[in-house]
Amino acid sequence: MVHRGRLSAACGPCRSRRLKCDQQKPFCSQCIRAKRECSGYRDVTAGRFYDQTEEVKKKNSSSHSSSSSPSTSFSSPPSPVWQASPPVSLVRQHVSVPMHDHGTAFMLNRYLSKDGLNEVRGPLGTFLPHILSTNSGRAVTASLNATGLAALSNIYQSPQLMIAARQEYGRALAETNAVLCDEVQSTSNASLVAVAFLGMFEIMTCNGPPLMEKYLNHVEGSARLLQLRGSDQLKDDVGLGLFSQFRTTIVLGNFWLKNSTPSWLIDLSNEALAYRGERGREDDELFLLMAKVGDLCAGLRNGALIEPIKVVKKALKLDAELSAWAMSLAPSRHYTVINLPKSADEGSRHAPFRHVYGNHYHIYPDTVIAAWWNDYRFVRMILLELICWLCDHLASKNEDLSSEYRQTIAHSSALSQQLTEDICASVPYHLGATKDSTKEDWSSTRTGGMVRLIWPLFIAADAVGVVPKTVDWIADTLFRIGCGVGVQQAVVMSNLLRSGQHLIWLPELGK
Repeated sequence: MVHRGRLSAACGPCRSRRLKCDQQKPFCSQCIRAKRECSGYRDVTAGRFYDQTEEVKKKNSSSHSSSSSPSTSFSSPPSPVWQASPPVSLVRQHVSVPMHDHGTAFMLNRYLSKDGLNEVRGPLGTFLPHILSTNSGRAVTASLNATGLAALSNIYQSPQLMIAARQEYGRALAETNAVLCDEVQSTSNASLVAVAFLGMFEIMTCNGPPLMEKYLNHVEGSARLLQLRGSDQLKDDVGLGLFSQFRTTIVLGNFWLKNSTPSWLIDLSNEALAYRGERGREDDELFLLMAKVGDLCAGLRNGALIEPIKVVKKALKLDAELSAWAMSLAPSRHYTVINLPKSADEGSRHAPFRHVYGNHYHIYPDTVIAAWWNDYRFVRMILLELICWLCDHLASKNEDLSSEYRQTIAHSSALSQQLTEDICASVPYHLGATKDSTKEDWSSTRTGGMVRLIWPLFIAADAVGVVPKTVDWIADTLFRIGCGVGVQQAVVMSNLLRSGQHLIWLPELGK
């Protein structure tokens, strides 16, 4: 044993700057005020004495290198850099667990639905155990494990876990390619799910711009599989659920690429309406509206729409249809607004970060319905930005109608700000908030829905009329999501917002 003396419990940045650290959770006030990343607090009890037994053993052992291979087993990593205790009960200190168990167990704990035997509710659905037992299941297991290990590596800042994750990713690519080369297995549910997890791995390991290119390569693979599977995939609940889930990722990717929705996907979606009946039609209706908005933006990029007045009228009509979709939802699909008393120090520069934005938050029936609402807000904000952009151009060209166009801009801007606040209000739900408590729970299965939350948050930070205070709150939230759930793309987004960079969704309009 080596005695290290008295250690400071302050965070790393405060120690290096010799500043007094208040050790607030999850970040100290000094770091929040300076808008820098807080490295978390040192466990002074654990760090005061250092056990060198294993180190001495290794120095006197000729076989220590082979016995410590990261591909077999490892001791659990230390606590996440920004939390006092791990958010995942699956990882325990001082317990050697086979490496393959960690990633898979983490993903099943966070993303597996508990809503019914064959429900497709969330990224996995309860059908996953059946898929894992099929001939194609090895590809899913490997991609699932790689993604989980990458997430755990980000949470615990463990290079060892990331090495294991990338090894598993290589194995997952090989297993998936083998499945895709088989004529029968290539159209199986397992092949589609395996490709999806390969895409999720890219989100977990995104280290900076470009944000989407590697992920979109896998989305393109999913699109080809959906097209290959054709109408047959719509004839059972699992296939229909997978189709509904992955077509949304395709249309969201097309927003980024400014591409139109392929006609075969629209045809299959219309066909899905007939198979679904009255159950879950809201999903189909929302998708078709999202596709129309995406096509409108893509048309501008391709020069197909050269009459701004007609485009504005079409955009306003689509906005009305999106509003009607939201109002037509059954009460069981609605969310509950929970109001809170305003914090006395909320407006202070020295106030600690609050995961509730403003004085209210939302409670949703489940994470899938929460994703519906945020997809609706996401696409409507893009549409409203398009309306403001074109109306500003028209107002500068026509003085007689300038006042009317400015009114449209003001109305659209107010709607966009409300949508931004609604997206922010959905954050506490994903952190485990209930109607009676706002207490955070980073081990909650709801945190799995944050994969679908980060893009609406990112777009909200760049919405029409957004104020700097909101941008700062969203940047802090994305950073916390990235560290707490292991989605590295969220950390990159946070850094982009803090540096003042903006997304360019629309092409330059000719003067």
